[in-house]
Amino acid sequence: MNFFNVRIFALVVAGLVCNAANPASAQIVALGHSAVHGNVAESEMWPAVLEGMLRARGSQVHVANAGVWGETTDQTLARTPSAVPNGTKLVLLCDNPANDVRHNLNPAQAMANIAAIKSQLKARGIRVIDVWGTYVSVWRQPGSVGPDGRHLSVEGNRKMAAAVVGMVR
Repeated sequence: MNFFNVRIFALVVAGLVCNAANPASAQIVALGHSAVHGNVAESEMWPAVLEGMLRARGSQVHVANAGVWGETTDQTLARTPSAVPNGTKLVLLCDNPANDVRHNLNPAQAMANIAAIKSQLKARGIRVIDVWGTYVSVWRQPGSVGPDGRHLSVEGNRKMAAAVVGMVR
């Protein structure tokens, strides 16, 4: 009987260790267009900087960059199921109708797409934080915009990560 209890205990501990080591169990996904996947080096984009800040605080979380340059909101909506894997706990949504407008798509439909993305994620039990307003706030700060005048600079990406880190718990 004693040997049986030891085996049960070992299985429980092994299960807890495997669950804790599963990166999807604490995963954060940054989702959107080039506001997420900007035009600086991957390691300097705000999702990577955010992950570094969280790890410096002792978290083992992985922040996946699921931004796609030039993507419209209907494209983001269509790829959300594959871009946000099962086990994701939090999505940082950074999207707006800018690319839709550039492609002569209806801005009202773009806003409906963004609402549908949020609804789809929440239905899967995933917490969603809309960080578009934070992005705009950072974008307006001196030194935050890169040479193209539309996307965050390296410094802007650092500021964005610093602004978002407090929202992640």
